Amino acid sequence: MPDRSPRAAKSAADILKADTLARPFVLAAERAPGHPALLVGGDALTYGDLLGQVRQAGAGVAALRRDGVPPRVALSLGNQPELLALFFGIVAAGGVVGLLDPKWSAAQTDAALDTLRPDLHLTSGTAAGWIAAQPAGWAVPAVDPRTPFLIGFTSGTTGRPKAFIRDQGSWLATLAASRVEFGIRPGDVVLVPGPLTHGLGLYGAVEALSAGATVEVQPRFDAAAAADRLAGSGLTTLVVVPTMLVGILDAAERQGRRFPALRRVVCSGAKLAPAVHDRLVALCPDVTVLEYYGASELSFVSLRSSREGAPADSVGRPFHGVDIDLRDDAGHPAEHGRPGTVWVRSRMLSNGYLGGTDGSGYRERDGWGTVGDYGWIDEDGWLRLIGRAGDMVVSGGLNVYPAEVEAALRAHPAVAEAVVFGLPDPYWGDAVSAVVWWRGAVTATLAELRAWCRERLEAYKAPRRLFTADDMPLTGSGKIARADVREFARSGLLASAGVVADAAERPAAGKPS
Repeated sequence: MPDRSPRAAKSAADILKADTLARPFVLAAERAPGHPALLVGGDALTYGDLLGQVRQAGAGVAALRRDGVPPRVALSLGNQPELLALFFGIVAAGGVVGLLDPKWSAAQTDAALDTLRPDLHLTSGTAAGWIAAQPAGWAVPAVDPRTPFLIGFTSGTTGRPKAFIRDQGSWLATLAASRVEFGIRPGDVVLVPGPLTHGLGLYGAVEALSAGATVEVQPRFDAAAAADRLAGSGLTTLVVVPTMLVGILDAAERQGRRFPALRRVVCSGAKLAPAVHDRLVALCPDVTVLEYYGASELSFVSLRSSREGAPADSVGRPFHGVDIDLRDDAGHPAEHGRPGTVWVRSRMLSNGYLGGTDGSGYRERDGWGTVGDYGWIDEDGWLRLIGRAGDMVVSGGLNVYPAEVEAALRAHPAVAEAVVFGLPDPYWGDAVSAVVWWRGAVTATLAELRAWCRERLEAYKAPRRLFTADDMPLTGSGKIARADVREFARSGLLASAGVVADAAERPAAGKPS
């Protein structure tokens, strides 16, 4: 359960006093050097082992510093122990980690390196040897919290991925906030099955190691192996995106497994369907599901805890240390109960982007930041997201935000997952279209899904075209590859499950029905 006790608040305050982002991990390692720190495949490192590698990596990075400029180190590594040793070592030396996905094409990697212009580029084949060649015994110095430490890449609405920048103080604040909300402790064993080159996996591992817990990382995501480990070991915490959780639950149900030790599931990256939550609780009734909404540029924004009674379609309340404001298009406060752009104020905000951007994405004004998400807050204070400005569908002159329609579709008992977008239409401009993945053998017709949506949303938001798919294309971080799904539908590569007969649907006044 979330640990929002005075003890957790005191621990969070201690983190904020740290003189470097690496300090909480270093202190944990010095307190319990023999405690298991990291398990990756067949490799097991104690805190003492990992700290030794961190000190060597830090010594090597410190030697790269020239004229006081923080050295940049690009990492193209898979899920291997060296990635976390290098992360803490680079941070401890006041350097900047540039995270590259090893699954990227050569062109993508070259573009990222052109943006980063690193002093050193380490890969899966060179990282271990480079660390081993560095001197031991290096002492971790104090670092100005304003020092940048991370350059990560996030996809924009158009063009090449944007490179966002975080400073050490922002992640110290993030660690402090999640210590209050998630309550990871030294006795926890945390499974991170996703890639460490993406924010959720990297932060989950760093958070656990900063708390003195044990982290288990899969070399590559394997749902059956994850289900097996959760059933047969003392794993207390799982950090996943929803698609990975569905795969793990599928495997567990096939194997007849239960998860006796699992106490918390930290989930982000997309909205968790209510039916998935119910399946999880069936396997471990005492689990707390901590579903957070955030962005690489904003860090944590809100939290929906299964222990707090938040509505299933909400993303919860503001995260610890976060203020949320809804504003209209002119930048004024939105009327109470009306939707608006979600603006966030906290100590966790990023430093923006490196280099030029396409004009979309993160914006900051007077200490408040936004990535353009649109939402509203109900009378009880729960935040509901409607979508992002760049994803909006304009159908018959009216705005439709896909996230709102997807949430309605996921609530249908036959639907496991849904992606909504607009497809060109000569009458409507954009026809609201949906791709669904069925939960099992039971399916639904377009008419049935439209009726379902109309009971929950304005009529014009109900999908007019329906497609079905067996396979679910995923990004490297395990999220649904939405652009690919839309292109498959546009190109006729998905099975059509129905199209509304427009002549029958068009109202006489020419207004959308």
